[in-house]
Amino acid sequence: MKKLHFYTSCSEKIGLLFEGKQCIDIFIDRQSTDARLGTIYKGKVRNVDESIEAAFIDIGEKKVGFLPKSEVPFLGAKDKLSSYLTGGASIIVQVIKEAYQDKGPRLTANITLTGQQIIYLPKGNYVASSKKLSQQLTDKWKNFLTEQLSSTEGAILRTEIANAEIEQVLNELDDSRKRWKQLESEASRHKAPYFLFQYPIVPDQMLNQYKNETFLDITFDKRHTFAEMKRDFPTLADKMRIRKEAHQIAGKHVNQWITEAINPVVHKQDGITLTVEQTEALSVIDIDSSRFTSRQNKQETIFRINQHSIRYCVEEIRKRNISGIIIIDFLKMGKKEEAVIVKELKNALREDPVRTEVFGFTQLGFLEMTRKRERTGLLELLTNRASSREPVLSVETMGYQLERELLEWNRNTECILLALHPELHIFLKETLTDDVLSNIQIELYYYTDESVPYYQIIRSGSKELISLYMADNQEIVIDKLL
Repeated sequence: MKKLHFYTSCSEKIGLLFEGKQCIDIFIDRQSTDARLGTIYKGKVRNVDESIEAAFIDIGEKKVGFLPKSEVPFLGAKDKLSSYLTGGASIIVQVIKEAYQDKGPRLTANITLTGQQIIYLPKGNYVASSKKLSQQLTDKWKNFLTEQLSSTEGAILRTEIANAEIEQVLNELDDSRKRWKQLESEASRHKAPYFLFQYPIVPDQMLNQYKNETFLDITFDKRHTFAEMKRDFPTLADKMRIRKEAHQIAGKHVNQWITEAINPVVHKQDGITLTVEQTEALSVIDIDSSRFTSRQNKQETIFRINQHSIRYCVEEIRKRNISGIIIIDFLKMGKKEEAVIVKELKNALREDPVRTEVFGFTQLGFLEMTRKRERTGLLELLTNRASSREPVLSVETMGYQLERELLEWNRNTECILLALHPELHIFLKETLTDDVLSNIQIELYYYTDESVPYYQIIRSGSKELISLYMADNQEIVIDKLL
């Protein structure tokens, strides 16, 4: 049975999906992340390149967005993109693929507004359906919505519509139309580029992605978020509750789950070890079995190890959100066994909500597969490095970890004195929100020190204790952070 755990008290929101005792997916929502998946902007056309049938759109973020002609729903096959878009023109767009390395975000003009029963497409001009919906229900609701929608509108039927009443669907359609009119109205009042709307990644997008799963438990650390999600996801409400230990999830601190998730070496209890290396070109998962024990013969043991490793590989791919080309170095086996491994891997990947494709084994015995890139990978998000061989946590990551540490500090403590690296000090000043500051009920003092890797708690306790330290170290410039 699966469990979902959300941590939303900090500026950085975190969602962890568990199957049994294993964490199999992590969503992280940061204020500093540009052009996140699903974000809607009023963009400004930089230029149109007919040779690649695409436009480059300024959305006000670090990188210019890429809008292919295929993502402009009101253009026909023979229409030229430049006949509709010209340099300096404005257009409402949505991010469908986040920026990666030197590439900007991929955009669409076919905006989607997600509801409980339907996904509304104000410019869609078609009605599609979830593959999990029966043909009978698909036909019923397609016919009904086709009558309700105008010639320019569209919708995608979600699985939840199977148990919906007509009035519920009509109310949701009406709400979606109103939301779109509000976005259009707001866009008309501002010059491009302009940020219009964003679904929170945690918990909203994560719950939307996994709402059809069967959960044993869905926990929250914040009562306000808990109440909102019970209202917005009524079918999951009976599984939702507040955690007693807000910072502890499945026996570990949330900071520990995050840092362990990018460890390049993963040891499993049955003796199998995975080594995960991510580079700009591709990602490689190597399987080692030096500690695996079995009474079977060598070939049977190798095959069994490879079978066990399938689940571990899928867990790491999903948890780290690895995308692009993925190579898995299974232990060498025969062609017959390779075919079984390919089949079992494809079956294991069916639960992955992100599209994957398994190509099979190469002549050298490596398994090749690809995984669609949607959200920023965990390694890139936490370290800002392309290689995973020696991951070093970024200033942002350590800043959020310090924020979580301060939020859970003993309330009997009056003051804390911190030594901060100058870069971390700047980050904290820019990031700590009023909402978070109101929850940290401790006076914080600090001084900057370039020799400190990130931060160090120098003293904690009463105001007198901090005053004594200041008196004994007058050469250090100490200031108040909070």
